[in-house]
Amino acid sequence: MVSEFDVIPTIIGVLFLVLPALLLGRLCMHFKIPEIIGFVVSGIILGPFALGGILPLFDKSIVELNEIMLSLWQISGIIILFSAGLHFTFHDLIKAGSKSVLVGTFGVIIPLVLGYFIMLWMGFDWIVSIIIGTIFSATSIAISVTILEEIGKERSKEGNILVNAAVLDDVLGLAILSAVISLVTLHTIPTIESVVITTITEIGFWFLILLAAVYVLPKIVHVVASMSASTLEGRGIKQGVALGSAFGLAAIASSVGLNPIVGAFAAGMGLAGSKLSGQVREFVGRLKVIVAPLFFAIIGAHVDITQISSINWVLFGMLLTVAVGSKILGCGIPASVLLKSRKKGLRIGYGMIARGEIAFIVAGTGLAMSILSEELYSTVIFVILATIFIAPILLRNSFKE
Repeated sequence: MVSEFDVIPTIIGVLFLVLPALLLGRLCMHFKIPEIIGFVVSGIILGPFALGGILPLFDKSIVELNEIMLSLWQISGIIILFSAGLHFTFHDLIKAGSKSVLVGTFGVIIPLVLGYFIMLWMGFDWIVSIIIGTIFSATSIAISVTILEEIGKERSKEGNILVNAAVLDDVLGLAILSAVISLVTLHTIPTIESVVITTITEIGFWFLILLAAVYVLPKIVHVVASMSASTLEGRGIKQGVALGSAFGLAAIASSVGLNPIVGAFAAGMGLAGSKLSGQVREFVGRLKVIVAPLFFAIIGAHVDITQISSINWVLFGMLLTVAVGSKILGCGIPASVLLKSRKKGLRIGYGMIARGEIAFIVAGTGLAMSILSEELYSTVIFVILATIFIAPILLRNSFKE
C-alpha cells in the first residue's frame, strides 16, 4: 500500500515540473517556437539530473522518476492520445487506410535497416546495431499529434495520414521491440516467421480493439446520454464514462502486448462520431492543460544533461542524420508519391521524425543489458532529444505559406 509520505513528495515534484513547463511553453509560443519544446526544455532543466536532483525535499530529490511519476507519465500519454482520437472518425481511417499502411510500414523498415547498417559500417557489433536500428524505428505518436493540434492541422489530409501512419508505426515498433528483447534475453535470433506472426498478431489485436471501439463504445455512450442529468453526478457521468473507456481500452491494449496509448486512441476514434463527442472533446481539452506539459516535461526529465561532455559528437552527427533522413526517406517520399505532392509528402515525413517513449525504453534496455556503453547511450539519448526539437520546427514551418 502506498503511504501518504510516498505520494506527497511526488505530487510536489509534479507541480515543480508542470507549472514552469506551462510558463515556458507559453513563452515559446509568444516567440513562435513550438510549445512542446518549452515543455521538454523545462523537464531537462528541472529534472532529476539537474535542478530537480539538487533541491532537497523530505531528504530526497524534489523530482524523482519513481514508479508513481512514471505511472503519471503513462496516464498523461493515454489522455493525450484519447484526445487525439476524438478528432478522427473510423471513416477518416478508412479514407487514409492504404496510404497510412504504406507510410507507416516504410517508416519503420527504412530507419531500422539504415540504423543497423550504418552502425555495422562504423565498426559496431551486430547486436548493438540492431538496438540502434530499433531505437530509430518507432515514431512518438504523442509528439506527432500534439504538434498537429498545436498548429491546428490535425484535420488536414496529410495530418490524417500522418496520425494513422504513426499509430501503425507504433504497433510495428513494439513488435520489433519484442523480437529484439527476446534476442537479447534469450540470446537467440528470432526467425522471420516468428517476427511476421508477432507483427500480424499485434496488428490484428489493434484492429479488433478499434472495431470494438467504433461499434460498441458509441452505443454505451448513447445509453448514458439518455440518462437524466438533473444532478451534478448525472451531468458528470457522461464524461466519466468516456474517459473510463479510454483507460479501459488502454488496459486491454496493454494486456495483449500493445502500447496502452494506441488503445486510448482507438477509444477516442470510436467516440469521435457520437453525439457527445463535442462535450467529451471540451472536457479532455481541459485535462490536457495539465497532462500535456507533464508528459513532455517527464520526457525531458529522462535526459541527463551532465552527460553532454561524454557525447561522441562525430557519432552524434551521423546518428542524427540517419534519424532525421530515414523518416523523411521512409515516410516523406512514399507520401509524396501517394499524394502527388512533394510539399504534403514532406510534411508527413517531418511529422514522423520525433522519437520518444519507445526509443527511451529500447535505449534503457540496451544500457541495462550492457549492450550499449555509457558513451553510446548518452549519445543516443541526445539524438532522441534532438529529433523532438527538430520535428515541430520543420512541421510548423512546412505549413507556412
